[in-house]
Amino acid sequence: MVYAPGMGMASITVVSYTLTMDKLPYFAVAGRKIRFSGRLTTDTTGVGGEEVRVKYCLYDKPHICYDIGSTTTATDGSWYFDWDVPYRMAGKRYLFRAYHPASGVESSTQEMAVAYPTRLSIKAPGKVAVGASFKVEGKLEYEESEGSWKPLANRSITIYYDTKTLTTTNTGSDGSYSATISIGEPGSFLLKAYFAGEGLRYGGVWELYAPAEAYVAIDVGGAPEEEEKLKVVEIVAGVALLFAGALSKVR
Repeated sequence: MVYAPGMGMASITVVSYTLTMDKLPYFAVAGRKIRFSGRLTTDTTGVGGEEVRVKYCLYDKPHICYDIGSTTTATDGSWYFDWDVPYRMAGKRYLFRAYHPASGVESSTQEMAVAYPTRLSIKAPGKVAVGASFKVEGKLEYEESEGSWKPLANRSITIYYDTKTLTTTNTGSDGSYSATISIGEPGSFLLKAYFAGEGLRYGGVWELYAPAEAYVAIDVGGAPEEEEKLKVVEIVAGVALLFAGALSKVR
């Protein structure tokens, strides 16, 4: 039996996905949360109900990667999730990207460092005279692991108020610093100590230690000479009143 050739046809729909991840900060801080977010689309239409995962890769070994979490896209294709940055990742930089497991589509890769948390203290008199020298002191520390604070030695601390820098000093081996300063104008100010952070430069500032700032309120009054003159005037006035009172009794 001879059969005539035949042909069947079927339609195939090819879906092309695009996955984006919003711009990351240039550093995250260990022990804090950071949000990853973006959008999954076909052409310009958002795709909801799809799993999106985020992973990081070692900066110097980009073929070694680890998942850090997943989420599901909203109806408009948007997605986000918050990640608790682990302390074990501090002091290094990494490569991050999102991917869509169903299609294998990935977002562009972004670099981000993980910094150690830092804390800074400051202590100074609550009130000083204009131009009078006084001592300011404090301590700089970093959190090596949760709840374990260590001194951060030989780091630069800037002391300032408003936008006026008073001095720069370095921390000692125990993380402490001190400086003798003066303020040449009267008023109430916030005296601040600032640690700018520390890191590597590679297309941006990659923080190994996060920036820190501390402040204390300080009142700056009249100059010492003026205060002494005021005291003399008060004493003289008091003597004059006593003398006037004595004369009135004699009369």
